[in-house]
Amino acid sequence: MKAGTKIALIFIVLANIMKKSPVYLLLYLFAFAILSQRAWKSLPKLLLWALIVGFSAEIVGTHACLPFGCYEYVNLRPQVFGVGLFVPFAWGIFGAVAYLTASYFFRNWSKRLLFAALLMVIIDLSVDPIMTSWKAWIWKRTTAINWFGIPWTNYLGWFVVSLMFFYLYERFSRVEVEDALLKLGPPIYLLEMLTFMIYAPQSVRFPTEIAFLISLAVILPLYLWRRMK
Repeated sequence: MKAGTKIALIFIVLANIMKKSPVYLLLYLFAFAILSQRAWKSLPKLLLWALIVGFSAEIVGTHACLPFGCYEYVNLRPQVFGVGLFVPFAWGIFGAVAYLTASYFFRNWSKRLLFAALLMVIIDLSVDPIMTSWKAWIWKRTTAINWFGIPWTNYLGWFVVSLMFFYLYERFSRVEVEDALLKLGPPIYLLEMLTFMIYAPQSVRFPTEIAFLISLAVILPLYLWRRMK
Protein backbone atom coordinates (compact mmCIF):
# COMPACT_ATOMS: atom_id res chain seq x y z
CA MET A 1 0.00 0.00 0.00
CA LYS A 2 1.41 3.38 -1.01
CA ALA A 3 2.10 6.13 1.52
CA GLY A 4 -0.69 8.38 0.25
CA THR A 5 -3.28 5.62 0.60
CA LYS A 6 -2.05 4.86 4.14
CA ILE A 7 -2.38 8.52 5.13
CA ALA A 8 -5.87 8.71 3.61
CA LEU A 9 -6.86 5.60 5.55
CA ILE A 10 -5.66 7.20 8.78
CA PHE A 11 -7.86 10.24 8.05
CA ILE A 12 -10.84 7.95 7.40
CA VAL A 13 -10.33 6.06 10.66
CA LEU A 14 -10.01 9.34 12.54
CA ALA A 15 -13.17 10.60 10.84
CA ASN A 16 -15.08 7.59 12.14
CA ILE A 17 -13.66 8.03 15.63
CA MET A 18 -14.85 11.67 15.57
CA LYS A 19 -18.12 10.91 13.82
CA LYS A 20 -20.24 13.12 16.07
CA SER A 21 -18.07 16.15 15.29
CA PRO A 22 -18.10 18.41 12.21
CA VAL A 23 -14.46 17.35 11.86
CA TYR A 24 -15.84 14.09 10.42
CA LEU A 25 -16.61 15.85 7.15
CA LEU A 26 -13.27 17.67 6.98
CA LEU A 27 -11.24 14.52 7.65
CA TYR A 28 -13.04 12.67 4.89
CA LEU A 29 -12.45 15.55 2.48
CA PHE A 30 -8.73 15.48 3.35
CA ALA A 31 -8.68 11.73 2.72
CA PHE A 32 -10.47 12.08 -0.61
CA ALA A 33 -8.14 14.89 -1.70
CA ILE A 34 -5.17 12.58 -1.12
CA LEU A 35 -6.77 9.61 -2.88
CA SER A 36 -7.71 11.70 -5.91
CA GLN A 37 -4.05 12.46 -6.56
CA ARG A 38 -3.16 8.93 -7.61
CA ALA A 39 -5.17 6.01 -6.19
CA TRP A 40 -8.57 7.20 -7.47
CA LYS A 41 -8.17 10.14 -9.82
CA SER A 42 -11.82 10.34 -10.87
CA LEU A 43 -13.07 10.44 -7.26
CA PRO A 44 -13.83 14.22 -7.40
CA LYS A 45 -16.25 13.52 -10.26
CA LEU A 46 -18.13 10.99 -8.17
CA LEU A 47 -18.33 13.47 -5.31
CA LEU A 48 -19.57 16.17 -7.67
CA TRP A 49 -22.28 13.98 -9.20
CA ALA A 50 -23.37 12.83 -5.74
CA LEU A 51 -23.55 16.42 -4.52
CA ILE A 52 -25.50 17.67 -7.56
CA VAL A 53 -27.96 14.80 -7.79
CA GLY A 54 -28.32 14.37 -4.02
CA PHE A 55 -28.84 18.09 -3.37
CA SER A 56 -31.35 18.37 -6.22
CA ALA A 57 -33.28 15.37 -4.91
CA GLU A 58 -33.33 16.87 -1.40
CA ILE A 59 -34.71 20.19 -2.69
CA VAL A 60 -37.45 18.40 -4.62
CA GLY A 61 -38.06 16.06 -1.69
CA THR A 62 -38.63 18.82 0.85
CA HIS A 63 -41.03 20.68 -1.46
CA ALA A 64 -42.81 17.94 -3.44
CA CYS A 65 -42.51 14.86 -1.17
CA LEU A 66 -40.67 12.99 -3.95
CA PRO A 67 -38.76 10.70 -4.18
CA PHE A 68 -38.33 10.04 -0.44
CA GLY A 69 -41.65 11.05 1.09
CA CYS A 70 -42.82 14.10 3.04
CA TYR A 71 -40.22 15.53 5.41
CA GLU A 72 -38.60 18.79 6.42
CA TYR A 73 -35.29 19.86 7.94
CA VAL A 74 -35.49 21.25 11.47
CA ASN A 75 -32.36 21.24 13.65
CA LEU A 76 -29.75 20.50 10.98
CA ARG A 77 -28.18 23.85 10.12
CA PRO A 78 -27.02 25.79 8.20
CA GLN A 79 -29.59 25.25 5.46
CA VAL A 80 -29.66 26.15 1.78
CA PHE A 81 -33.07 26.16 0.06
CA GLY A 82 -34.44 24.35 3.10
CA VAL A 83 -31.85 21.55 2.95
CA GLY A 84 -29.18 20.98 5.58
CA LEU A 85 -25.85 21.95 4.04
CA PHE A 86 -24.15 18.85 5.44
CA VAL A 87 -26.47 16.50 3.54
CA PRO A 88 -25.12 16.90 -0.03
CA PHE A 89 -21.61 16.23 1.28
CA ALA A 90 -22.90 13.17 3.13
CA TRP A 91 -24.26 11.85 -0.17
CA GLY A 92 -20.72 12.16 -1.52
CA ILE A 93 -19.01 10.50 1.45
CA PHE A 94 -21.39 7.59 1.67
CA GLY A 95 -21.50 7.29 -2.10
CA ALA A 96 -17.72 7.00 -2.34
CA VAL A 97 -17.56 4.36 0.40
CA ALA A 98 -20.42 2.34 -1.12
CA TYR A 99 -19.02 2.56 -4.65
CA LEU A 100 -15.53 1.56 -3.54
CA THR A 101 -16.94 -1.47 -1.72
CA ALA A 102 -19.10 -2.54 -4.67
CA SER A 103 -16.15 -2.13 -7.04
CA TYR A 104 -14.12 -4.59 -4.98
CA PHE A 105 -16.77 -7.27 -5.43
CA PHE A 106 -18.08 -6.68 -8.94
CA ARG A 107 -16.36 -5.94 -12.25
CA ASN A 108 -19.63 -6.05 -14.20
CA TRP A 109 -20.90 -2.45 -14.31
CA SER A 110 -24.60 -3.18 -13.80
CA LYS A 111 -23.99 -5.45 -10.78
CA ARG A 112 -21.52 -2.92 -9.38
CA LEU A 113 -23.96 0.00 -9.60
CA LEU A 114 -26.93 -1.95 -8.27
CA PHE A 115 -24.91 -3.27 -5.34
CA ALA A 116 -23.50 0.17 -4.58
CA ALA A 117 -27.05 1.58 -4.48
CA LEU A 118 -28.10 -1.27 -2.16
CA LEU A 119 -25.19 -0.46 0.16
CA MET A 120 -26.40 3.14 0.27
CA VAL A 121 -29.83 1.95 1.41
CA ILE A 122 -28.24 -0.12 4.19
CA ILE A 123 -26.27 2.94 5.34
CA ASP A 124 -29.52 4.89 5.62
CA LEU A 125 -31.05 2.18 7.79
CA SER A 126 -28.71 3.65 10.42
CA VAL A 127 -28.50 7.28 9.33
CA ASP A 128 -32.19 8.10 9.23
CA PRO A 129 -33.15 6.79 12.68
CA ILE A 130 -30.18 8.65 14.20
CA MET A 131 -30.89 11.93 12.45
CA THR A 132 -34.63 11.86 13.12
CA SER A 133 -33.94 11.17 16.81
CA TRP A 134 -31.98 14.44 16.82
CA LYS A 135 -34.75 16.12 14.81
CA ALA A 136 -32.19 17.01 12.16
CA TRP A 137 -35.23 16.41 9.97
CA ILE A 138 -38.71 15.10 10.71
CA TRP A 139 -41.12 12.98 8.71
CA LYS A 140 -44.49 14.65 8.22
CA ARG A 141 -46.14 11.32 7.63
CA THR A 142 -45.09 7.72 7.37
CA THR A 143 -46.39 4.59 5.64
CA ALA A 144 -47.95 1.37 6.92
CA ILE A 145 -44.70 -0.40 6.07
CA ASN A 146 -41.89 1.56 7.68
CA TRP A 147 -38.48 1.28 9.32
CA PHE A 148 -38.95 2.47 12.89
CA GLY A 149 -41.30 5.22 11.75
CA ILE A 150 -39.44 6.06 8.55
CA PRO A 151 -41.52 5.40 5.39
CA TRP A 152 -40.38 2.69 3.00
CA THR A 153 -40.52 5.27 0.20
CA ASN A 154 -37.44 6.91 1.73
CA TYR A 155 -35.36 3.83 1.04
CA LEU A 156 -36.69 3.45 -2.47
CA GLY A 157 -35.72 7.08 -3.01
CA TRP A 158 -32.22 6.45 -1.65
CA PHE A 159 -31.79 3.53 -4.03
CA VAL A 160 -32.98 5.48 -7.09
CA VAL A 161 -31.00 8.65 -6.35
CA SER A 162 -27.83 6.67 -5.58
CA LEU A 163 -28.19 4.58 -8.72
CA MET A 164 -28.63 7.76 -10.74
CA PHE A 165 -25.42 9.47 -9.65
CA PHE A 166 -23.43 6.23 -9.81
CA TYR A 167 -24.58 5.81 -13.41
CA LEU A 168 -23.74 9.41 -14.33
CA TYR A 169 -20.32 9.04 -12.74
CA GLU A 170 -19.45 5.95 -14.76
CA ARG A 171 -21.05 7.33 -17.92
CA PHE A 172 -18.95 10.49 -17.92
CA SER A 173 -15.74 9.37 -16.21
CA ARG A 174 -12.79 7.12 -16.81
CA VAL A 175 -12.87 5.09 -13.63
CA GLU A 176 -9.58 3.64 -12.46
CA VAL A 177 -9.03 2.64 -8.83
CA GLU A 178 -5.83 1.08 -7.52
CA ASP A 179 -6.23 -2.49 -6.26
CA ALA A 180 -4.79 -1.61 -2.84
CA LEU A 181 -7.55 0.94 -2.36
CA LEU A 182 -10.26 -1.41 -3.63
CA LYS A 183 -9.33 -3.91 -0.93
CA LEU A 184 -10.03 -1.24 1.69
CA GLY A 185 -13.62 -0.77 0.51
CA PRO A 186 -15.34 -3.48 2.60
CA PRO A 187 -13.44 -2.71 5.85
CA ILE A 188 -14.17 1.03 5.51
CA TYR A 189 -17.84 0.32 4.84
CA LEU A 190 -18.15 -1.94 7.88
CA LEU A 191 -16.27 0.63 9.98
CA GLU A 192 -18.88 3.22 8.99
CA MET A 193 -21.72 0.91 9.97
CA LEU A 194 -20.01 -0.04 13.24
CA THR A 195 -19.45 3.55 14.33
CA PHE A 196 -23.03 4.48 13.46
CA MET A 197 -24.10 1.76 15.88
CA ILE A 198 -21.61 2.77 18.58
CA TYR A 199 -22.50 6.47 18.51
CA ALA A 200 -26.26 6.08 18.04
CA PRO A 201 -28.44 7.52 20.82
CA GLN A 202 -29.84 4.85 23.09
CA SER A 203 -33.35 5.49 21.78
CA VAL A 204 -32.37 4.32 18.30
CA ARG A 205 -29.59 1.88 19.13
CA PHE A 206 -31.72 -1.12 18.11
CA PRO A 207 -32.25 -0.13 14.42
CA THR A 208 -28.55 0.66 14.06
CA GLU A 209 -27.66 -2.74 15.52
CA ILE A 210 -29.94 -4.44 13.01
CA ALA A 211 -28.46 -2.35 10.20
CA PHE A 212 -24.94 -3.36 11.24
CA LEU A 213 -25.93 -7.04 11.26
CA ILE A 214 -27.47 -6.62 7.80
CA SER A 215 -24.24 -5.07 6.53
CA LEU A 216 -22.27 -8.01 7.91
CA ALA A 217 -24.71 -10.49 6.35
CA VAL A 218 -24.32 -8.80 2.97
CA ILE A 219 -20.58 -8.07 2.99
CA LEU A 220 -18.96 -11.08 4.67
CA PRO A 221 -20.26 -13.84 2.35
CA LEU A 222 -19.22 -11.80 -0.69
CA TYR A 223 -15.85 -11.11 0.90
CA LEU A 224 -15.24 -14.82 1.48
CA TRP A 225 -16.39 -15.61 -2.06
CA ARG A 226 -14.06 -12.94 -3.46
CA ARG A 227 -11.09 -14.21 -1.44
CA MET A 228 -11.63 -17.79 -2.66
CA LYS A 229 -11.73 -16.85 -6.36
